[in-house]
Amino acid sequence: MTHHAIRVPLRLSGLAVAAFLLAATPAGVAATTNAPIAQTGGMTATLPLLGTPLTVAVTLDAVGKISGVALDPSTALSKTKSGDDFVKFTNTDGTVKVTVKAVAGQLTIKARAKQLSDLLGTGSWSADVFGTGVKSTASYTVGKDASGKPTVAVGSVSAASGITWHLGPIPAVKLTPKNATPAEKAREKAKGSTAAAGGTFAWQGFTKRLSVSVHVAGDGTASLAITLSGRDAQKVNGTPTSLAGARTWSAHTCAGTAVSVKYHVASNGTVVYDGATGGTATEKSFGKGFMAWFDKGRTGVFVSLVLQSDGTYTLFVHGRSGNCGGQSHPGHGWGQGSGGHGQWSPPNKSDSKTKTH
Repeated sequence: MTHHAIRVPLRLSGLAVAAFLLAATPAGVAATTNAPIAQTGGMTATLPLLGTPLTVAVTLDAVGKISGVALDPSTALSKTKSGDDFVKFTNTDGTVKVTVKAVAGQLTIKARAKQLSDLLGTGSWSADVFGTGVKSTASYTVGKDASGKPTVAVGSVSAASGITWHLGPIPAVKLTPKNATPAEKAREKAKGSTAAAGGTFAWQGFTKRLSVSVHVAGDGTASLAITLSGRDAQKVNGTPTSLAGARTWSAHTCAGTAVSVKYHVASNGTVVYDGATGGTATEKSFGKGFMAWFDKGRTGVFVSLVLQSDGTYTLFVHGRSGNCGGQSHPGHGWGQGSGGHGQWSPPNKSDSKTKTH
């Protein structure tokens, strides 16, 4: 995905942006992840498994399908099932399972074992997080506390040039109150316990999150999951002069066709739609920006330039791709964030125009 000299995702806190609702999936869809995850090309993780490190190298193609998974040692596990968005492995007696999933905004490597002790140790992770051509790396350690519950910590992180790393926040883990009833304690014990750590990579107004989590179920079985997640969203603040220039948002449709939307930020503080390539686009403009979508709303982008109280402007770019299913009503139901909560519509409907290009 390319946004002029700027590309990839970020969390847009507190801004109502375009969350494209999706149409029924056509047969033989080719895209399985969004553009930010697809552009990484995959990731590699070394898992502490039964005292012997297992390296899992995942390769994604241009539209985010899993094109390959290599294990080292290669004889450790056997592949049992696979598809465009998942691959499963297991050992001979079924006590160890490894699953790779690439769906929408997430790429995950997950290992399951009979007990927590099978997953204790130090592992590593690497990926070309923003598709810049250079990989970022991280280490992590899985342990257990005095009560036998899992612990996990992210160690040293080396972010590629131009990319920043921020550790945390660590997701909260629910604790059973001291005055809990026997029934409440039994329910919590059945749920098991979880530990998680992670952080955020940031680059030119986009972010991706790396998380490492360990879960021990009530029956004692344990799992370790390493996930890289990213939304196709950008937030850049500056003056009209610093933001001015031509930009391009790119992605793939559900059928795997490369599409792009060209636009520019003018020096007078406006954002202007310039056209689209790869397919027929429908564009809807409004006072602060525009929406443009392809493929009956399965793929598209929302662009807005907002004047701030200090006189600067914030450019918001929020795309949708790779999540091919559900129902679609293009131009309607543009929710807040990826969860689609709330509704968004142009500030002044009389200024809004829908055009097909």
